[in-house]
Amino acid sequence: MMELRSFAKINWYLRVLDKRSDGFHNVETIYQEIALADRLRFEPLDEETCEIIGMPFTISPQDNLIYRAWQLLRREFGSSCRGARVTIEKHIPACGGLGGASSNAATTLHALNDMFSLGASTTDLEHLAATLGSDVPFFIRGGCAIGRGRGELLEPLTDVPRYHLLMVFPDAKIPTAEAYRRLDTATRPQPPATLDQVVAALRSGNLGDLIRSIHNDFECLVENEEWFVAATTKLREEGSLREFLSGSGSTVVGVKNILEHADLGGGMEYKKSRSGVIETSTHPQNTSVGKN
Repeated sequence: MMELRSFAKINWYLRVLDKRSDGFHNVETIYQEIALADRLRFEPLDEETCEIIGMPFTISPQDNLIYRAWQLLRREFGSSCRGARVTIEKHIPACGGLGGASSNAATTLHALNDMFSLGASTTDLEHLAATLGSDVPFFIRGGCAIGRGRGELLEPLTDVPRYHLLMVFPDAKIPTAEAYRRLDTATRPQPPATLDQVVAALRSGNLGDLIRSIHNDFECLVENEEWFVAATTKLREEGSLREFLSGSGSTVVGVKNILEHADLGGGMEYKKSRSGVIETSTHPQNTSVGKN
């Protein structure tokens, strides 16, 4: 049996560029892995199937990225990739812009590759991950990285300090495809900084520079929504210096007014305040998605 953490992500910077011939959009983003994580337990099965236990909502095998990751390895490696039981303990909210399903898929690729000694390299896993979804390749290495293309063309960023984050999960569901459709016809503000300037601010550890440079194109779609205004207000009350949307939403993230140089306490991945705000942190360097 193998138990792994499957980390969430936020986007420090997200611009949506032109629409591609394959129906996707080109993007320019900065992914950041955070400590908030699901926990996945993997066990081999004699049956040639992938059994998933503990998913808190109903999803068909065709749409379940854990199942599709197992199927993909079966196609690539045949019977060497045996059946598996995956038990999931969910902490990352669905449809929140935190990449939970994509992270689960990447964790599954890592876990089954190791458990069944398939011999795929990290680069091999990234190529396989790209066929499952735009964000999945990022979670193979995690850490902090620039993403281009659909998000699958990655440039890892090192020397990024750990930042202390606050998060609110509003009860608002934003389907990704719908958000992109709306953004195509929306008037978007210009980013306050270039991607290179955001990278420099991240590496500097200067919170003033960082909060002035954060940008997400999707925010223009929700900035006047009641749930977004309420979430930003709650985060400010908890000490946030800057609030922003993660991915296409609906999670709202706040940067707290201190740099985080240690765990939250006792190796905790997150903690919840009485007001329901989640407190967590980023990872300072690239870490394996399968880190115990």
